[in-house]
Amino acid sequence: MARRRGSAAQTGAGRGSAGGGTPASGTAASSTAASEPAATRSTRRSAGTPASGRPPGDAAGNGDESGGVAVNGGRHEVTVPAARQPDPQTDEAPAAPGPRLVGSVRMERAWPRPAACRVITIANQKGGVGKTTTAVNLAAALAQHGSRVLVIDLDPQGNASTALDVDHPAGTTSIYHVLVEDRPLVGIIRAVDDIPLLYCAPATIDLAGAEIELVPMVAREGRLARALSSYDESQLDYILIDCPPSLGLLTVNALVAAAEVLIPIQCEYYALEGLEQLLRTVDLVKSHLNPGLTLSTILLTMFDGRTRLASQVADEVRSHFGDVVLESIIPRSVRVSEAPSYGQSVMTYDPGSSGAVAYLEAAREMAHRPAPN
Repeated sequence: MARRRGSAAQTGAGRGSAGGGTPASGTAASSTAASEPAATRSTRRSAGTPASGRPPGDAAGNGDESGGVAVNGGRHEVTVPAARQPDPQTDEAPAAPGPRLVGSVRMERAWPRPAACRVITIANQKGGVGKTTTAVNLAAALAQHGSRVLVIDLDPQGNASTALDVDHPAGTTSIYHVLVEDRPLVGIIRAVDDIPLLYCAPATIDLAGAEIELVPMVAREGRLARALSSYDESQLDYILIDCPPSLGLLTVNALVAAAEVLIPIQCEYYALEGLEQLLRTVDLVKSHLNPGLTLSTILLTMFDGRTRLASQVADEVRSHFGDVVLESIIPRSVRVSEAPSYGQSVMTYDPGSSGAVAYLEAAREMAHRPAPN
């Protein structure tokens, strides 16, 4: 099915200021980009015009804090600026100059930022539990509140890349080339147009063959970890890795590369059946490949308050995992499902919806929780 694209007038919710501030290119460029359909912006980008509206020569090397786009031989490359350090007095980043409005929601001051980059793998071998939705919306919420966030799309379906409106046709240089051909990670990172401080390492359908191509390689489980080790993580506050719905080599690579695991659990009975296998895989990776791996977060998703089963599943998960489970619960929301078809997260598509508010609360909890030791 083709993705639907639309403008703010068609969807009832625009892009505009939902990105969390005015880009360095100025108000006029931001307004133009906000009013364009995603497909128009994609065409303009492919023609060689930076989304910021700046001349290509001005996109790099000017110390731009918003994350410029350097053009080299017609190929867009992202220059991620150096990360600011948290304020030692308040342990919070300085407030953005003046209040910002996102839809009808007034943005609060920046949240605390971690002292070092937190690498979090979002995994669950069961499909349809909200892995990609969680990765995209948590990343958007964190970026809107002052954190520099990179989403690594490790799913051959490329749904996270789609939701962030990052072009990823077959043949595009992507995370596949990082894993299989040892390309540097910095060469594939793209800025997300609508949300400053948010970046994406896209996936393409080429990644579907990586599971087979990685088998004969030496240290095949640590290919992503090696790519991250050669990347300057001090430029970022969070790296969120979106995994495919399986426990194959791609997911194992994500678990080896991360320090934390976040498991989205759908509030239905079947979601609990595969959880034991996932936890067993996490323990195996921790024992043999990544001793520092920790199950730090469980997020309950697709909660339907009309059913008794949803509440029973939530209670059972909380009784077993305790404080690892976030207090915030993500409800079923039509807006959350609609947003990717317009190349947006729900945080920009409809910031006032129940799904957006729930993901905002979940991201706030994560930001205020200390990283596991």
